[in-house]
Amino acid sequence: MKIKSLILGSAAALLAVSGARAADAVMAPEPEPVDYVKVCDAYGAGYYYIPGTETCLSIRGYVWFQVGATSRDSADQTPGYYFNPTTFGINNQSDGWNTGTRVRLDIKAKSDTELGTLTGWIRLQADWNAKAGLTGSTIDGPVGIDQAWVQLGGLAMGYGESAWFYQFNNSTLNYGSFSWGGLYYGYQERQQIRYEFGGSTGFYGLISLEDNASEYDYMPDIVGRVGYGVAWGAVALTGAYDHHRDLVDHDSAFALSGSALFNLPSMPGSAVKIIGYYNSADSNYGPGSPVNGYGGLGQPQWSVLASFLYQANPNLGFIVSGQYFGKSYAAGTSDTVDNTTAWAAEVSAVWTPVKNFEVRPEVVYTKAEGLDGTVSGYLRFTRYF
Repeated sequence: MKIKSLILGSAAALLAVSGARAADAVMAPEPEPVDYVKVCDAYGAGYYYIPGTETCLSIRGYVWFQVGATSRDSADQTPGYYFNPTTFGINNQSDGWNTGTRVRLDIKAKSDTELGTLTGWIRLQADWNAKAGLTGSTIDGPVGIDQAWVQLGGLAMGYGESAWFYQFNNSTLNYGSFSWGGLYYGYQERQQIRYEFGGSTGFYGLISLEDNASEYDYMPDIVGRVGYGVAWGAVALTGAYDHHRDLVDHDSAFALSGSALFNLPSMPGSAVKIIGYYNSADSNYGPGSPVNGYGGLGQPQWSVLASFLYQANPNLGFIVSGQYFGKSYAAGTSDTVDNTTAWAAEVSAVWTPVKNFEVRPEVVYTKAEGLDGTVSGYLRFTRYF
């Protein structure tokens, strides 16, 4: 009897303890649904929705390494030894070889609004140059903001490449030749406000108000472009008004550029580009030249550039370009014309053995009238992403 009572008491105690534990148990909450990153195809490949928003984000860029060389001796200051510094991506001025590495990161955010697409664009960039003491060279490669834009529909505001040779909506006639260096086309970056319309086909144009950053003033420089793009190619006319081309007499000047691109139907991917430049004086606009900036010489009065791209197959293209420069103006303070002329020639190739990997050799020869010429070039390896 005592044994039976002990067993029943023990069972009751166990039930009581079990009931207490059941009452005190902590239940795990239901897991929150995971907000996965979704593809945004409204603006092309490479965009993803920022979780919890209607904004689409794209992160792209490249890394390159290059080995370059030039025949120009830094001790020789004759204009015949000048060359296009954009060939290297660094301003190499030594007779010999050089190396360079660049990292570029483009970050774009886009969303639709009742006034059009709202875009924010930031470009981060760093360059490393192995040779110290050269103009524009950097050893540690600090990262800088190369471009920054806010755009709503066709209205764009920010810092970046001048509309003189570049616009967002139509890329068929941007820059100079088909190569990376592009020969001479007046590269510059500026604070600006612009409005553009149209796309890669049909009628397109823009107007840009640009700050030349040379002085405090209420009048900006003005750049305008109109053009027409079709299946066979594109044509465009660009004009620029330089409000103060010099800080002494505050003289103004204007520049004009006419460009045409012709796709070759018998050779898919191949094309011919022709660009003509005219400057009314030594202004901040124009293509530049092999003698620009030397010995009191400024922009050329006129120049003609022709470039031919032959696409041998989808992975290999060859580029041959040439440019002639008419008489140059005296730099800065007058529209006096100097008799020195010059020319430049360029050969380049673009090989993509695998997707997003590019091998690009480029060689440029520049020559000023009556002076020695210069050969410069590079071999570059680029990984795009």
